[in-house]
Amino acid sequence: MHYAPYEQPSCFRRYAFRSFVCVVLSMLLGLHLQSHFWVPPDGIERDFTDIKDVITQLSYGLTEINRKHEKLQGEIERISETLPAVAAAAGRARDALEPSRMSRHSLNVHDYDRQIVDYALETAGAKVVDTGNTIEYMIHESPVSWALHILVASFCRECLGAASIIRPGTLPGECWAFKGTKGEATIRLLSTIYVTGISLEHIPPHISPTKEISSAPRLFQLEGLEFRNDPYPYDFGSFEYDKDAKPIQYFEVRHPSSKGFNLVRIRIFSNWGHTVYTCVYRVRVHGELVRKPLNSIRDDGDNLVELE
Repeated sequence: MHYAPYEQPSCFRRYAFRSFVCVVLSMLLGLHLQSHFWVPPDGIERDFTDIKDVITQLSYGLTEINRKHEKLQGEIERISETLPAVAAAAGRARDALEPSRMSRHSLNVHDYDRQIVDYALETAGAKVVDTGNTIEYMIHESPVSWALHILVASFCRECLGAASIIRPGTLPGECWAFKGTKGEATIRLLSTIYVTGISLEHIPPHISPTKEISSAPRLFQLEGLEFRNDPYPYDFGSFEYDKDAKPIQYFEVRHPSSKGFNLVRIRIFSNWGHTVYTCVYRVRVHGELVRKPLNSIRDDGDNLVELE
């Protein structure tokens, strides 16, 4: 069999083919790099627009979150302000269902101090030791008296007029007046007692110079303290003073404690409508004395003597 001789391609044709391949690859590489690194101005603007839209949406979302947070915080504050009123209403309902708990309300108002022991009486040894951040309401006759009052208040957390709430006598004006509707007073009792109740007194409308008692306390709370700045006081309950009822009103504690207290704090949350000040005339704290263990010793005559 006869085969045709094999002809090798020329050098020029091999060189042209290689050059063509290199040019095509270079063009493809250039187009790829151009599409990857070079972006037209319209594309950049489009990207910035998308970023701005995302930022706007995020800002709107944060605004909504802040608005909902403020709304929730407002709801919590309203609930906190309502809790004392709810507790007082629940106490009144319970007292209505249990008439025996209201037996002490029938005590003679004119002879009240002789019918039930008051462990917060100043003449027996009790004292108001702290009034927190309560600002005493005073009418100053001169700048000098105003300056002296500010000087004393800056060094002493005890309002000078607060002692009137544990003193006998409740004539018009014989009260502790503080600015606004919220105040507090810490009372060191004459001894350690098991607190069972509290009495709050205000003058009746018919002896008030204005014939109304809108400055009378309304919602208040009684707490027991281990020490003066106790951060975890014991809550005896919240109560409501009725301005249309008797001047002296007794409230039995809602949450009795098996532990005795020497310090109690009364916190006023609101009054009956006065916008300038609140007046507290008399506070009485009732309970049972904590008996201390007796120590036995012998005197010179070998007689057994028990000392408290």
